[in-house]
Amino acid sequence: MSEATFEPPRRGAWRARVARRTAGSLVVNAVIALFALFPILWGLSTSLKPKDEIVAYPPRLLPSAVTFEHYMRVFNDSVGHYILNSTIVTAAAIVLTLAAGALGGYALARFQFRGRGMAMVFIVGVMSIPIASLLVPTYSTLSVLGLLNTRTGLVLLYTAYQLPIVIWTLYGYFLSLPVELEQAARIDGYSSSRVLWRIVLPLSKPGLVAAALFVAVFSWNDFVVAVTMTSSESVRTLPVAIYNYLGFYGREWGPLLAASIISIIPIVAGFLFLQRYFVSGLTGGGTKG
Repeated sequence: MSEATFEPPRRGAWRARVARRTAGSLVVNAVIALFALFPILWGLSTSLKPKDEIVAYPPRLLPSAVTFEHYMRVFNDSVGHYILNSTIVTAAAIVLTLAAGALGGYALARFQFRGRGMAMVFIVGVMSIPIASLLVPTYSTLSVLGLLNTRTGLVLLYTAYQLPIVIWTLYGYFLSLPVELEQAARIDGYSSSRVLWRIVLPLSKPGLVAAALFVAVFSWNDFVVAVTMTSSESVRTLPVAIYNYLGFYGREWGPLLAASIISIIPIVAGFLFLQRYFVSGLTGGGTKG
């Protein structure tokens, strides 16, 4: 009786299987990306259509003639002022939240003190509270402090709302850093604050970027808090300005979608530019904890 011999698969057949799997993955990813991006692409297309073509039936995916009249209308409505307000509020909220979050996250990651466990439970619990349930007490608080209808009030609220998730994100990332570097710096005479600013934070750029993007997305896109806490057009942000195109007697779809496309450009650009840091910042704290 002859023994069965094992024949390894041919190299050509193996390459064909790999190619089929790769092609299948590309097709699936392309379909998912198309479904995810279709609303944005449709909004971009509609913002470039003439007014009469927007409401035409059956609808067309691409405009017959590209027009920028809706974008001109938006900028004539002083959208630049609302963009400036959103930029100021978002930038200030990022700076304050990262400054406070870095101190809180570093204290939780490196120091043992009474109440540390309760503090961590409190931070996680606060993250689960819906922001809508906090509107009434925060409105009353800002009214007492005289900060209603001010950019300062919005900055303080955005900082308070996003501080727990920033502390938690940085806490996990600080844990992943080798403590030996900090111990060596202390031997050289560095204080705890100097270790944080000169050693820890420069090594935590991905974690800081991830936390900053969390704050930026919330602060830039927020509508509910901004429309509740402000009443003057001089301090209102871009999402509130977009809502103005949803009139009582109809919707101005062209300017509405043009302003929406303008509003998402900074966030999309930020994610594309900082994507590498964002991904590593989210996963950096996964090795310890």
